[in-house]
Amino acid sequence: MQDKMPMPPVWWIKSIIILCALIFGVLYTLPTFFGNPSEWQRDANGVPVKWHERIAENILPSSRVNLGLDLKGGLSLTLNVEVEKAVQDSIIRAITRAKETILNEGIKTGSFKVNEDLSATVEIENLAQVQAFQKRINEQTLLLLYEKTIGNTLYFRANKTYVADFEKQLMQQAINTIRNRIDQFGVSEPNIFQAGNTRIVVELPGMSDTQRAKQLLGNTAQLDFRLVLNSITQEQLPVLLSEARKSLKISEEDTLPTTIETLSQWLRDNNKLPKNATIILKRIYGQGAQAGKVISNFPYLVESHAKLTGDLIEDAQSVQTAENYIPQYSVSLKFKPQGAKLFGEITTQAADSKNAPHEVAIILDGNLQSAPYVKAPITGGNASITMGSGINMAEQMKQAQDLALVLRAGALPASVKVVEERQIGPTEGAQNIHAGVISTIVAAILVVVVMLFIYGLSGLVANVAMVFNVLLILAFMALFGATLTLPGIAGIVLTMAIAVDGNVVINERIREEIRSGFNQKQAFYKGYTTSFRTLIDAHITSAVAGIVLMIYGNPTVKGFAVTLLCGIVCTLFTSYYVTEVIGQWLVERTKIKRFG
Repeated sequence: MQDKMPMPPVWWIKSIIILCALIFGVLYTLPTFFGNPSEWQRDANGVPVKWHERIAENILPSSRVNLGLDLKGGLSLTLNVEVEKAVQDSIIRAITRAKETILNEGIKTGSFKVNEDLSATVEIENLAQVQAFQKRINEQTLLLLYEKTIGNTLYFRANKTYVADFEKQLMQQAINTIRNRIDQFGVSEPNIFQAGNTRIVVELPGMSDTQRAKQLLGNTAQLDFRLVLNSITQEQLPVLLSEARKSLKISEEDTLPTTIETLSQWLRDNNKLPKNATIILKRIYGQGAQAGKVISNFPYLVESHAKLTGDLIEDAQSVQTAENYIPQYSVSLKFKPQGAKLFGEITTQAADSKNAPHEVAIILDGNLQSAPYVKAPITGGNASITMGSGINMAEQMKQAQDLALVLRAGALPASVKVVEERQIGPTEGAQNIHAGVISTIVAAILVVVVMLFIYGLSGLVANVAMVFNVLLILAFMALFGATLTLPGIAGIVLTMAIAVDGNVVINERIREEIRSGFNQKQAFYKGYTTSFRTLIDAHITSAVAGIVLMIYGNPTVKGFAVTLLCGIVCTLFTSYYVTEVIGQWLVERTKIKRFG
């Protein structure tokens, strides 16, 4: 009897590659089934109590497949970013700065207006200074282009190219700020992405406090510091606001910051307020049975433009203090060097006896938080914001912590509004996982039975490769931190069918070669050789479809596309490479009469 020939070196190399792939698949898939380490039970030293969790923490990689909102449960918010208003505000600030700069050069300008289409008009007294003002505008912003001068009015139009770039920057900055806030809030595995031109979708798995999430993400956190002015007495301000409300037909109940600014603008236009002043409201909270409720709004006259903004804050922490022996919470601020310098200048100006009432207004999102009395310049670079005194301690602590969080994360570049919210409970998520697992198991069993019935031994090899394929899909998803969704599970089920479909093509080619007169061994090698091109073409066309879904699909479709693309790559390896190595060993080293 002739001795069996040893397997060629190439076969051994291929086998080692497959073994390495198997080890990789097991190592990166196992952590997913152990759950999130933050949810493990630990002893006093922080060591996991369960033995398999200790092994997982010390030996296995930390990467795992993240569960999507539909599997884990949680909160989905769609935010609309008011980019057009942000661009308009940026133009207003630029024109204001240009007017202030040119005023120092002895050139006087009149009123200005920024329209909804972002065009602007500015009145100037001396037409000989038009070029000088144009230069100052160009120094302050690229959003405007000079168009023409009619009479004493300069006309500017929007620089559409730069406006488009500016809006893209606003959206990216908003996404980054929201991500920073969520990271500090401690929500694991969030999913944040842009949907359309002005909308951001935020998915927070495991999040149940809807109201707090909306406050954290919707709070613009635009903080600024301004001097309190005394050119009009406190008693006159409510009278002036009432007059403006009657003229503009605005209800007394409307106390939104934007409304108060509209009223202030009317008062300035009618010379009832100084041109450099605006009115800001401070909320007054009730006591006792009305604790936590806003019972009135106290008006303050402050500078119309901020001298210092929140982007110069280095750190913010919530602290408990005692004022007049009454405990309360506040937010302690530490400024960056430039911010500390500006804050020193503001407090120096406020402490000057010529600038009574010696108060600095601390304004958050258009509402006055506090107006501390300044006795002497503060040059240490520190300040504090006191929470409302009419709020209970628990609510004060929560507000202080949330305010410190959003200030550390940074202000949003534009106002945002929650336009859609969706809550998925943990029970519903568990039901989706159960349904997904059952569907995968049923699909796998059916595929296994069909392949065994039609192809016998080669069908068994194809089934082994299919299981290997699913293992590699999960491993690669864990490696790249991909998120598994319910449509993603559907993608895995579809990939299982694609995986064995490749082996159907190979086995049919082998059968064709046997019918052509070749023996089993010859038919095996010719079958794999001739089917390779067909498999490549089929996988490329499927991958193209997956890439299109990935680029243009919504989040649900993208979840399907991710698993589909991972599956296509892994399928080519398992259905051809792995089955060839196993089949080659069976053909060369055993006495099987039929493979294929």
